[in-house]
Amino acid sequence: MKEGARSPEGSGLFFLGSPTNMLVGGWWRMVKMDKLKLMRTAISLALRGEGRVSPNPMVGAVIYKNGKIVSRGWHHFFGAPHAEIDAIKKAKAPLNGSFMFVNLEPCCHWGKTPPCAPQIAAAGIKKVFVASRDPNPFVNGRGINYLRRKGVSVEVGIASDEARFINRGYFSVFERKKPWVILKEGVSLDGKIATKTGDSKWITGKTARIFAHYLRYVSDIIVVGGRTNRIDKPRLTPYLWMGKTHPLGYPARCVVTKKMPKPGCLENVDNSNRLIFAVSGKRPVKSGIKNSANFEIIRFSNLNNLLGQLARKGYNKVLLEGGGELAGSFFDEGLVDEIFFIYAPVVIGGKKAVSAVSGAGISVLKKAASFKNGSISRIEDNFVFHGLRDVHGNY
Repeated sequence: MKEGARSPEGSGLFFLGSPTNMLVGGWWRMVKMDKLKLMRTAISLALRGEGRVSPNPMVGAVIYKNGKIVSRGWHHFFGAPHAEIDAIKKAKAPLNGSFMFVNLEPCCHWGKTPPCAPQIAAAGIKKVFVASRDPNPFVNGRGINYLRRKGVSVEVGIASDEARFINRGYFSVFERKKPWVILKEGVSLDGKIATKTGDSKWITGKTARIFAHYLRYVSDIIVVGGRTNRIDKPRLTPYLWMGKTHPLGYPARCVVTKKMPKPGCLENVDNSNRLIFAVSGKRPVKSGIKNSANFEIIRFSNLNNLLGQLARKGYNKVLLEGGGELAGSFFDEGLVDEIFFIYAPVVIGGKKAVSAVSGAGISVLKKAASFKNGSISRIEDNFVFHGLRDVHGNY
């Protein structure tokens, strides 16, 4: 998957039937169908499920007939009907001869809901435009092949980079076997996240913190270091963002630490969202706290191993919130995919103040982590740098 979102060409003229069948009432009937625009509409519909559908992908569907959109659908929440079925059910007239635009390949297997491909074919849809294949091995070309066997024409690739990017966590889990990692930091102009005494509330403004809680809301699991958990006692929930809840209680919470947790260290959290204590090392887990439906202690050998475990637990997108040592460790292992640095117009100073990124660091500048497709936006007196890791490969 390409990092970022490029816009491939994708519009053209479509005739309804052959030229000999297009003479209706003395008029040649020709409809210009903007394929790229229609696919982008499907992508925008998919985003309506953000924060509620994971570990499923976000999917939107548009049905087009007689020169206009006749139905729209999207995957509303985990366990709800898929986008294609949502659009088919919303249609108010027969769909024979229509076109469907969907940002991800229709499924052909039973899961929590029935497969989509058979219902698309049964609805009489003539052609399906698919932005990207589904990397899930239960699908991955099978949905497309099923539709073609049933006589439904399929075209793949319109706005594929954009479609893959909105589901970058989903693609990452299947293609890289680990979640997509986003680092969020609220920092001073000199790159500090706390003073030398550990005071950090609050560096950024209230509106910027609401934005940070939006980032929590659209993530599957929030990860912090043990020191941050002990000192700041963060709730690790998107309580400032008033979105609808996820059926599985996402985002979950993960504390990465070298020490086994004690009962007293959990005083800052409630039982509303799943909490995982990830303890480094290979020795068997022994603690005075028992695992439960909403609490678990796991061991990991390195951060890549930890990410693999989180992927297998159904977490596609990780939001890393610090502190500096944990952020540095993720950078040291090359595991940060995307960053949001929220800067406040203050200077903290001091050698012992906490830096946003610590860890081992680099010895030569050419090895520094760099970011592309960067953007800078303003939130009142704060400004946000958003960038994607500039790396070689599929991302």
